[in-house]
Amino acid sequence: MNWETILNYVNGECPPDKAQEVINWADEQTEYRYLLTYLERRKQQLEQPLRQIDIDEQWLHLLDRIFELSKPGNKKASQRPYWYSGIAASLLLFCFLGWFYVQKAKQVGNNLQTLQSAQNVGGRLTLPDGTQVFMAPDSKISYANTFGINKREIQLTGEAFFKVKHDPQKPFIIHTLNHLAVTVLGTSFNVYSRPKSNIEVKVATGLVGVTANSKTNYLKAGQQLTYQISSQQVIITKVNTHDAASLQNQTLFFNDNNADEIAEKLQRWYNVKIEVQPSARKRARFSGEMKDTGINNLLPGLSYATGLNYRYKNPHTIIIF
Repeated sequence: MNWETILNYVNGECPPDKAQEVINWADEQTEYRYLLTYLERRKQQLEQPLRQIDIDEQWLHLLDRIFELSKPGNKKASQRPYWYSGIAASLLLFCFLGWFYVQKAKQVGNNLQTLQSAQNVGGRLTLPDGTQVFMAPDSKISYANTFGINKREIQLTGEAFFKVKHDPQKPFIIHTLNHLAVTVLGTSFNVYSRPKSNIEVKVATGLVGVTANSKTNYLKAGQQLTYQISSQQVIITKVNTHDAASLQNQTLFFNDNNADEIAEKLQRWYNVKIEVQPSARKRARFSGEMKDTGINNLLPGLSYATGLNYRYKNPHTIIIF
């Protein structure tokens, strides 16, 4: 659901079909209904049409309140109204994502269940709480046998697309090697987090708060946060929502990419090494979407579409020229 449609709905400017879309969206998940109610109340307070800046300002205020109410020992938390408590209790993710399986779950120390995707093939997983996870190759998550009893907490390494199941009573917590925190209000989003690599968060739907260096940055659908490991800087840019949801849709998305950028995407997607020859950099940039049916099926189509040639140097390295 895009913000323009939500704004028009709150301001009473939606045609009937679009208004019904907003109603259906709000009925999908409790957080969506809370957010819509919050914006409607905000419009009443302003006594004038709601603008984009009002949404941004109220979103920041709302998440600041959530962080404050979520702190242990906060007596005000028990006094918050019912409609607000659902938001304040929803999905608190510390650090950040990785992902799921292809190997059978196995028990390791401290009663942990570990789910590991294959070296060159991703997979799909539904966690015990109903959260859907779409994993990239060579990624894993671990969680205790008590997952879902009092809280939902996992450890992850790799890349994954998450559609988190709403449960206002049990925060969803993800630990990674990279020290970030993500607060989710009914969203679907992709996280890339591997050792020695910059961290990326791409939001496909909903709203996300990402905390780094003791500062919280707020993202909405169509935005990407990149955390640079070397400088510890945060950069926020636009991202195509189709790109953000690539793992879920099993579609590689290219947007005016050159040979090096195409190579980087293939390396991340298939966990292979791509060597780019100088001749490849002379090819035209490429935009388009390609369904993932395996790298051996994708490469001929990509070669036809881009003019790039390729050959295997060894089973784990591909040269494009």
